Amino acid sequence: MPRRRATEHNATLDEVAQLSETQAPEQARPSLRSLVVVVLILFAVVTVWPFAGPLVKDMGWPVRLAVSLSPYLVIVAVLVVAARLGHLSVGKAFGWSTEHLGRQLLTGLALLAITLSLTLLPALFGVGVLGDGETRPLAFLYVAFRTFVMVGFVEEFAWRGFVLNGARAALRSKTWSIVVSSVLFGLWHYPGGQDVLQVLVTALIGALYATARLTVRGCTTLATGTAHGLHDLALLTLASLSI
Repeated sequence: MPRRRATEHNATLDEVAQLSETQAPEQARPSLRSLVVVVLILFAVVTVWPFAGPLVKDMGWPVRLAVSLSPYLVIVAVLVVAARLGHLSVGKAFGWSTEHLGRQLLTGLALLAITLSLTLLPALFGVGVLGDGETRPLAFLYVAFRTFVMVGFVEEFAWRGFVLNGARAALRSKTWSIVVSSVLFGLWHYPGGQDVLQVLVTALIGALYATARLTVRGCTTLATGTAHGLHDLALLTLASLSI
């Protein structure tokens, strides 16, 4: 009898452990309400921000610097608040982990090679894809920092971190969470000045990042952020060299 009870007790513990593992991913994802609120704020930020630049172009550099960085700082603040209100760790909300660092960096470089190919291919047919460059050394260093850190990683925290995780919890489907988050990511760039073709390419790149996040072992926003940041930095460098 003691041996039988011990066996039953161990089986119960195994069932509890399996149940915890099954429930943990759902509990570690944003709720539908927080997802909708965050997406609305993301679109509000990208819609309002283009109007701020012209208003401060004749002001001192501290004001222009603050306005230049403000959308990314607002996005980070919104994600942190949403994470706290949803009882999520900031790392979970951002989709961030430093585990398997080498593998993640290699994944990021592989994604970079693919996305640069997708982006530069239209250039062969005369489509402008590089955007604005910067030839002033100090200004280039600042824009390069903002491009790699703020644009690359903050956008990944928002879209391949919070939004993708929230969409997966709400839709209960990897495929549809990739599709929905990537379409929203592409549309999000339209108020900032991208044309329809650029929005489509951006959505496709977003789908690639999202697919990697959900299917490649150990891939987090560290990998996609590295790929995203280096991608945009490469385009900035090419645009600056072409001036």
